[in-house]
Amino acid sequence: MTGDLVDIYRAYLDCLNRQAWDGLGRFVENDVQHNGRLLRLSGYREMLVKDFVDIPDLQFNVQLLVCEPPRLAARLFFDCSPKGEFLGLRVNGRRAFTEHVFYEFVGSKISSVWSVIDKSAIEAQLP
Repeated sequence: MTGDLVDIYRAYLDCLNRQAWDGLGRFVENDVQHNGRLLRLSGYREMLVKDFVDIPDLQFNVQLLVCEPPRLAARLFFDCSPKGEFLGLRVNGRRAFTEHVFYEFVGSKISSVWSVIDKSAIEAQLP
C-alpha cells in the first residue's frame, strides 16, 4: 500500500503542475478538509487555482516524502515568482520557499490536508 500511495501522490502533484483541474477529483475526496476546514472538492480546487493565479510559475517539487498509510507527509520546494503580495508580504518576484504538508487518504483519495508554509524563509529574502 505504501508504494501505491506514493505513486498516487506523485500523480496528484503532476495533475497540479499541469493544472489539469478536471482530473483533481481522481485524487481528492468530495468532502476534503484543509487545515481543519471543510472545503469540499470545489473549494479545494478554487484554492489551488488561486495559487496558480497568484504564482503563475508555481510547480510542486518533492524534497522529502514519508509514507505510512493511510498518511503521507512531504516537504515541498518551490522556486517561483509570486505576484504582488504573498502570505501578507510584498514579494513582487522570485522567491524560494518550502511547504510542509501532511495528507490523510481514504482509499486512494486525499481526505485531509494539513499545510504549513515556511514564511520566515520568504521574509529572509526580502530587502
